[in-house]
Amino acid sequence: MSPFSATILAVIQGLTEFLPVSSSGHLVLGEALLGSHAFANSIAFELIVHLGTFLAVLVIFWHDIMNLAAVFFPRLLRPQYWQVEYNTNADFKLTVLMIVGMLPAGIVGLLLRDQISDLFSDPAMVSVALLFTGAMLLSTKYYSKNDRPLDLKRAGLIGLAQALALVPGISRSGSTITMALALGIKQEQAARFSFIMVLPLIVAATVLEFKDLLEVGISTDQILILSIGFVTSFIVGLLSLKWLLQLLRQGKFHYFAWYCFSIALWGLFYF
Repeated sequence: MSPFSATILAVIQGLTEFLPVSSSGHLVLGEALLGSHAFANSIAFELIVHLGTFLAVLVIFWHDIMNLAAVFFPRLLRPQYWQVEYNTNADFKLTVLMIVGMLPAGIVGLLLRDQISDLFSDPAMVSVALLFTGAMLLSTKYYSKNDRPLDLKRAGLIGLAQALALVPGISRSGSTITMALALGIKQEQAARFSFIMVLPLIVAATVLEFKDLLEVGISTDQILILSIGFVTSFIVGLLSLKWLLQLLRQGKFHYFAWYCFSIALWGLFYF
């Protein structure tokens, strides 16, 4: 892969990891278009660009993440108070709900890891999945704005939506935020829950991929490509996440539906 191709794919990852248009689906289409399978589909490049966007989430939500961690971890040693803390401490409750929300995707990802990986070789299938993402996003235009609280049931449903997004072409942020909005949760809370909830899953997936990476190894001539991928995905990820949060506040989340439809139709025609 050339530095130019690495930059293009890292920009795609940085933009689409947070925008509700499926980063995995765009990487599949981008790799197929650029003919970069020899490197871009490798464990190393996939791992490094996801680390870049992971760091972007940490930067944007650093204060929230530190508050949740400071509240949650000390209380793990006092299980006899968990019920009381859940009912009286908003940060502890939110952390518990995030754990509930990430369980479906974690379980499905572990059980169907190989089958899901096979889907990354079919650009046409990804294009069909993008049509589904577009329809899902468009539906948010018709949801009434409510301010219902997060609870175990709603967290579980958002988690199921996240598990569905393991299919490349179905947006993770799109599916989780759409589900949250459908359940009457406010835009800002939906986004916060969606992006912080995924962090443990990214860490777990990174550990699994790193194990595979140790078996494959990295050659010295790949270091430049990986460095470009990491820095580019981090910077673009920061900008795209800030942009998405602004669009959510403005009620323009459904605008991305038309983009998904366009890319899906192009992909079906081209591939």
